[in-house]
Amino acid sequence: MATTSSRLPVDFLVAVAAGADAGSAAARMVAGQARALADDRQYTRLLEALLTKPFRGEAPDWLLEAAVTNGLRKAESEPDYMVGTAIELVALALAHPACGDALRDSALRQCTANQLGSLGTARRPPVLCRAVAAELRRRVPERPFITPALLKEPTPAQLVLRTERLHDDVFDIAISLLPDAPDESDHDNESSEARWKRFKQAFAAWGTMWLAVLERHPDRHSQLVVGTEGTDAHPVITDQLLGSVPWMVEPGLLKRIALQDLDRFAQARLAARVCRAVQDGSSPEEARERFAAELASLSAEDREHIEHYLEDSGRRARWGVRAAVFWASHAAEEPWRLVLNPAEAKPSYGDPYTWLTPADELAELGRRFADVAVQALHTWQPNDSLGVSRAADLRWVHAMLLHLPEVTPAVKKTVQSMIHEARRGQARPRSYDYTAQEDHRQFTELITAISRIVADPLPQTPATRRAALGDPAQVTPRALSAVTADVLDEYLDRHADDELVEKALLSFAHSGYGHNRSFPDVLARHTNPQQAVHILTHELRSRLGGNPANREAWARHVLALPDCRNETVLAMPAWTALKARGNHHDSIHPTVVALVVGTLGNDDNAWQRLADSPISPSGPNAWLRLGDILTAAAEGSAWPKPPTSR
Repeated sequence: MATTSSRLPVDFLVAVAAGADAGSAAARMVAGQARALADDRQYTRLLEALLTKPFRGEAPDWLLEAAVTNGLRKAESEPDYMVGTAIELVALALAHPACGDALRDSALRQCTANQLGSLGTARRPPVLCRAVAAELRRRVPERPFITPALLKEPTPAQLVLRTERLHDDVFDIAISLLPDAPDESDHDNESSEARWKRFKQAFAAWGTMWLAVLERHPDRHSQLVVGTEGTDAHPVITDQLLGSVPWMVEPGLLKRIALQDLDRFAQARLAARVCRAVQDGSSPEEARERFAAELASLSAEDREHIEHYLEDSGRRARWGVRAAVFWASHAAEEPWRLVLNPAEAKPSYGDPYTWLTPADELAELGRRFADVAVQALHTWQPNDSLGVSRAADLRWVHAMLLHLPEVTPAVKKTVQSMIHEARRGQARPRSYDYTAQEDHRQFTELITAISRIVADPLPQTPATRRAALGDPAQVTPRALSAVTADVLDEYLDRHADDELVEKALLSFAHSGYGHNRSFPDVLARHTNPQQAVHILTHELRSRLGGNPANREAWARHVLALPDCRNETVLAMPAWTALKARGNHHDSIHPTVVALVVGTLGNDDNAWQRLADSPISPSGPNAWLRLGDILTAAAEGSAWPKPPTSR
């Protein structure tokens, strides 16, 4: 009769089994003890040891059945993320040479879909993977249409594909059994609006389903793209690779997908040209005849799309004239957004993703997009009914300007017209809900960024346009403070002007220690550096304004100059100068101390008057100059008035 325990420690039996040869007395003893064990916490290890060594070639049915039963029972009690540890014993038994089809098929029918995935990985023997594939096909006899509900309650094929590194047989059958494209048939008592809403929701769910597959199987991207060619799934997969996870796509594949997407622009551009001819007075028939050769080169589906605009005696052409602009706007908003802005590809927290595609190749794709966007720009004309009033209306223009090798006068002129329209759109009434307000914020930021790029009268390199500063006559020290050293240097190189250099010097008061910029290097660009520093310091309130931190930052940079003159120190705000640090954080700057002591000498009254002076860390008196205060303290004259503000 079977017992529930062994007279020998199970750990000892495991050790003996691991070293026993097939057919040995030791192997037979351990097998007998294992068969007598109804259950034990170490039972799984003992069965695994027996099947791995002494019984790896020949095994009795009871041993294989016990391994399957024990493994599945243990797997049921473990969470899905630990299923791999529990299922190893089952895999060992089902892949065993002595395991018959009946036991294998029966065991697989008891497995969950997640367990099937674990049993069907690339490292499993082909006989087991073929059986897993057959079981999966049995469970999904017919592909369902995708619905949003299948994201919450996935099919067995979806669940199996959550396992990484699947065997080819299992992966291929799982892909072939995934939910199909949304159901486009009419349902009873369903309005056209409800049907369209249902289709949109289902199509979005289909994209989400494919995205999950692409994220879990990055090594299968090319296989999926090639294998779905000519099916409804193909554009969904390529759109997800380009727009959702481009950083994990192999460079050659990403380039191929991106360029194929750009090729689709030709249809939108032709639609815009045909509709423009109708808007300019041609009849639909005349427009068809004029563009007959180009229309004939399109696919039937693309021609049908253009014909849609020519129906109703061409009244829809007013929408078609914007087809190229709509295409560029959609591309920059969705599929191309991350390729055009790689730094935006990042998780909710942590560092940005690491791209497989090198930065120079991404820049080249950006340039290709910009070339297409310029063609769309040429089709743009002001439209009072549609206007430019959303962030999406400008995002593609901003992307184009960032990636064009050169912003030509023609491009700049059209963009300036768009900005004029955008400012009109900015003034339109809008909703106060969060989405509308957020779009308005982004819209305003884009107007500012684009305006700065096209306002700069000299060519800019693409690398510096993301921080474009605009016309040097309009730029402010605060705006200059926000850019890096490279951007500032390039801007100053293009606009060699003392007034701009002085703004750049004042920008250091806003940026403090930021961006690793050099105050002396910028000062050296001025034709009269010492005079510039003195005048800026003397006129600091009218030139800079701001808070104590701005004044302290300015004083720190000026006092650090090796040739800082005493008259410049005396022109500093008194409170700021008396607080300025020297080489050591806990010491006042020696130049300031020396000037104060040298001016007041050994005059007790002068020192007391300094102590009673009206200087302060904030307010108008914060701008009282050190030299004026020291003179009044030494001479006993009336206290000066603060310098005028801006």
